[in-house]
Amino acid sequence: MSQSGKAVPFDPPATAAEASIRQLIANGKYKTALDQAKDNHKKQSTAASEALLLDAYAARIQSLLAQNLLREAQALMDLVCERFPAGRGRLESIGASVAARTNTLDDLLRPLNDPQLSPEHREAIEQAVRKEIFDLSALAACPVLPPEHPLRQAASSLDRAFRMVTTDAVEEEATRLPEVSRRSPLAPWKLLVRAIAAYYRGDLEACREQLDAIPADSAPARLVPAMRAMLGAQSSSPLSPAAKALVQQSGGDPAALRRALEALDRAWTGDSPRTVLSAARTAVQACRETAPGLLDRLKQHISVRCAVAGFDRGPVVQALGGATRHDAHFQRLLARAYEETGDLEDIPGACSAWEEFRQAAIKEGWFPPDGTEVATLYLHMASLACKIPPHLRDVLSGGMVPKKGSREAVYFLWPEALYQRACALDPHTEAFSEWLDRAREDSGQAPAERVAEQWHAACPTDLEPVLFLMEGAAARKAFPTALKYLAQAEQIDGVHPQVRRARLRLMAGGILRHIQQKKPHLAIAKLDALAALPEAHQGDRPAFLAALRFLIHVLRADMQEMDAAQAETERLLAGRVPAKLLIFGLAMAAKQLSPVVLDSPGMLTPPQRAAIPAALARVVALAKDMNSASIKIPQSYIDSAAQQLAGNSASLDTAQIQVLAEAGVNADHCNLAYTASAAGLQRGGASEARFLLLRARGLPERQFRRRALCAAAVVQIARQNRDTELLEKAANLLRGPLRSAELELTPAQAAEVLRKEKAEPEFLARSGEGPDYRDILKEKLCNCPECRRARGEAPDSFAGEVEDEFEDEPDLDKLFAGMPLPPDMPKDVAAMILEETRQAVERGESLESLMSRLFGPGASRRSEKKGRRR
Repeated sequence: MSQSGKAVPFDPPATAAEASIRQLIANGKYKTALDQAKDNHKKQSTAASEALLLDAYAARIQSLLAQNLLREAQALMDLVCERFPAGRGRLESIGASVAARTNTLDDLLRPLNDPQLSPEHREAIEQAVRKEIFDLSALAACPVLPPEHPLRQAASSLDRAFRMVTTDAVEEEATRLPEVSRRSPLAPWKLLVRAIAAYYRGDLEACREQLDAIPADSAPARLVPAMRAMLGAQSSSPLSPAAKALVQQSGGDPAALRRALEALDRAWTGDSPRTVLSAARTAVQACRETAPGLLDRLKQHISVRCAVAGFDRGPVVQALGGATRHDAHFQRLLARAYEETGDLEDIPGACSAWEEFRQAAIKEGWFPPDGTEVATLYLHMASLACKIPPHLRDVLSGGMVPKKGSREAVYFLWPEALYQRACALDPHTEAFSEWLDRAREDSGQAPAERVAEQWHAACPTDLEPVLFLMEGAAARKAFPTALKYLAQAEQIDGVHPQVRRARLRLMAGGILRHIQQKKPHLAIAKLDALAALPEAHQGDRPAFLAALRFLIHVLRADMQEMDAAQAETERLLAGRVPAKLLIFGLAMAAKQLSPVVLDSPGMLTPPQRAAIPAALARVVALAKDMNSASIKIPQSYIDSAAQQLAGNSASLDTAQIQVLAEAGVNADHCNLAYTASAAGLQRGGASEARFLLLRARGLPERQFRRRALCAAAVVQIARQNRDTELLEKAANLLRGPLRSAELELTPAQAAEVLRKEKAEPEFLARSGEGPDYRDILKEKLCNCPECRRARGEAPDSFAGEVEDEFEDEPDLDKLFAGMPLPPDMPKDVAAMILEETRQAVERGESLESLMSRLFGPGASRRSEKKGRRR
């Protein structure tokens, strides 16, 4: 104590000694620290002095490991564990490191099988695996762990992936490695595998990101400096000899090569092949010096790009220092390059390159000649061949087929041949469905039915081909055959909606067929069977049955039953006009018109004429429901419906207006289609896009651009509303009749088209062309004759000529040059008739109405009589 009586702080000798020893450990003087710790423990013999001694032993063992003195480290570790068995737990982490470094994996990993293993010991083993294990194959085959152990499975997956990425370039998907979790001690190896894969793919930024994420104290971190050097980074410390050798073998210093490749990329932006080839020569030389292993691949890439650009082969071969190896890899590059140009004329080249790839890949052992890989390739080639215009296919096939060869030599230009091969190798639903759609669109019903028959034979449980064959037989009026297919469809899926409706429709078609054949006894038997079906009593279907009963009694000449059936039809349809229209349409379809009388619209009362649109909509909807679209509606009633609809559309619901618009489109009655679509557009709401599509379908063909813009607007609106059915219909119209698949509108432009069409309620504005879309068209469609011809649009349309000729005073001699005229008809009269005809076509006016207006009532009938006399 001090003189003041206060206690003075005092460190006991043990504390001062411990501080000295720990300072020696911190300074890296492990041997001296261990000697002093031994002396201190002899003097103290306490638990604290023993713990300090064990820490000194651990530091000494770590220093031996750092000097790669593995035997000495193992011997010292064994000595410590023998002398201090109670302190074994304090040395678990360093013991795991010693076991890992000395390749005694069995001793290291065996404790993992113990369910009672402490979390601390497990963590020490995993840390040793993360920091020290570098032989993945040995870890994957370690016998002390069961094969299903996560560590063995992760090591096995990483070992395969490591060999794969160091052998060839692989896609990113191949390095996902879901077996290796982020918390796995082998997770750093997953980052290294991804870094190597990104490097060989050329994605250097992704490579850097993966390298940055590798922990610095993990085993894979030893490769990070070498890989950074391969990326062109400057290292703060010199590389080891092994790292230098790895960099040299993997590509050397890439800075010069990178500069040469960047110069080559810039050269492609110009128009000089000489500049490109000069830059290619420099890049090839740099690659030969720094990365000779990549030389073949580089030459293939340059050669493909030159081929697609149309360079002459001789100068390219000279610039590359020799011909390029045309293996499967080259053919795949060439095929994909042709695909990516977006030019239809390059599609045949892509198909040809894919065929070369198929042959080379089979020869090189990529896949077997009759495997699913080849079938998938055929399907891809078929999707490309579908884009080849028929005239271009004929020209190319004529030039590519050898003199004594056949079309089989260029089978890859024909989609049907490719689909045939694909489905033969791998018959599955998606392939057959794609083939059937193609055959139905391009080849007609008969070839499509042959495809459906092959599909049904290969996949007997698929419903789609059976339904297609059933509908085809029904369209040919082969109802017994259709019913056989229906029986098969019912066995496959009896609750399918189309299957459930089919029996009703097929029986109705069979009844009409018997009526046409004048077999009332068969017709009445089937009608009774049809009436027994529960579905026959839904909606307006009882009226359809009553109309069929009327026609059967016509064949029997039973006037009383005829009157009763007609009265029943009128009752069920709530009016005489719809009942007479239905009976008349069915009578025309069954060719039994003689006793059926239909009043002309002019003979009806004003209320009856006003009801014609509603009656027509109801009859057309019923005929569609019963699959009797072949029933005919008189032209006079369609004309009257178009006239009455403008003033009576408010009395119809949206569904009825849509039926009328579709009826106008199907009947090629532009006026009805336009008037109904206008009424539907005025309703607004979710249905306006469907009416805009009906307008695109119903406009005259000469208004090609307006139709295309309406269809493109529907595509954009349907995409925004996620209406896939409407989107498909509009896209098919653009791809098919309008040949404008490339036409795309922005949402604002689509909204503008919709607004302008809604503002045009009358059929064709005074200008004769409808809204003004010049601002949109000048950005979207090229108006040159070549582009218009490619879209299927006449470069110089008849209507355009007439309008141009009549803007000022017409040149009649020029207008009628080469056109035969009656000898007694003046040219000015002929010009007047031509102009009236053009305007009538725009209005949708019928030929009979036009002739009556120009030449007086009965002109069309007089013309027919003259024709018969001649």
